[in-house]
Amino acid sequence: TLRLYTIVLFGVAALGGLVMSALLTTRLVRGLRWLLDSTRAVEAGTQATVLPVLSRDEIGELTRAFNRMFEELQAKEHIKETFGKYVDPRIVTHLLAGTGNEEAAERRVVTVFFSDIQTFTAISEQLTAQAMVNLLNHYFTAVATVIRAHRGIVDKYIGDGVMAFWAPPFSPSDAHAADACLTALAQQNAIAEMRQDLSNIIGLRRNVPEFRVRMGLATGEVVLGTVGSPAVKSYTIIGDVVNLASRLEGINKLFGTSIIIAEDTQRLVQAVVETRELDCVTVVGKTEPVRIYEVLGKVGEVDPATLTLRDHFAAGLAHYRAMEWESADELFTDCLRQAPEDKPSHLLRERIPTLRTSALSPDWNGVWHLTEK
Repeated sequence: TLRLYTIVLFGVAALGGLVMSALLTTRLVRGLRWLLDSTRAVEAGTQATVLPVLSRDEIGELTRAFNRMFEELQAKEHIKETFGKYVDPRIVTHLLAGTGNEEAAERRVVTVFFSDIQTFTAISEQLTAQAMVNLLNHYFTAVATVIRAHRGIVDKYIGDGVMAFWAPPFSPSDAHAADACLTALAQQNAIAEMRQDLSNIIGLRRNVPEFRVRMGLATGEVVLGTVGSPAVKSYTIIGDVVNLASRLEGINKLFGTSIIIAEDTQRLVQAVVETRELDCVTVVGKTEPVRIYEVLGKVGEVDPATLTLRDHFAAGLAHYRAMEWESADELFTDCLRQAPEDKPSHLLRERIPTLRTSALSPDWNGVWHLTEK
């Protein structure tokens, strides 16, 4: 009887132990599975939630640790989302990663972009404060979307102007120049679409102002890094090419063009966009001359008449630089017969009488010294 009782008690205890073990194992596996599924969701970037803490054992501690990690990740994503409106999200990601020295700077060859709204002061005088803000918000939204879609980084807004740049690793190798030029053309298309709805944007039904944007691009070496005071910093680029791009934007006023690029940029984009050489100039603040080009459009998308005008203008420019004034005048006149509103042809043709009577040296190279920004 004692042995029977012992066997029965042993069986009951063993069965109870197996049941408890199964319950504990199920509980542990369920907790671990929740953790695993949530970890995979976080890793994949899909929706995840805070897990309930069901015990005070190691699984509970692990769950609490996961919840703290998840909350910190949410806070970091919120920071990225918030400051991504003020600083490019790729830069925010780089800074939040905390890798390396945040004060470090490096030299890189980049393409710099400046744009400015033509006669914005006159436009703003016609608008209420709310209408002006609405116009700028629509404009900045349109161009910033295009810049980011083409791997560019919006550096800052300067009044009604935009400064952006393209650089490795966002634009691989020398593709930054092509990306920048294609972005400029895409921006002009976006601005043309915005112009169709300008009346509704600014709330005017009559005397709707003309809305055009001038752009300048230059390629060269800059210093890229974080600059500023301990309290306020900016991740930006510094270099002579930045000033050049800004000057090229302003030169559009002189030539009546929309997009002007420097020679170093043109050299990298010949297979992507059609260009027209406009002049060789020294901009304000520089003594070294630079050849400047107008961007006409993508290769294969520019109409034949524009390309013919470009070729005739190039021939006139060659005679102009050789001081063959009569031939240059004839060719520029021919350009104006093809396109009466072509301001570059007007401009160079108007210079000829003055240059013809000037005491130019035999080695004159056609460089024109600009005196205005």
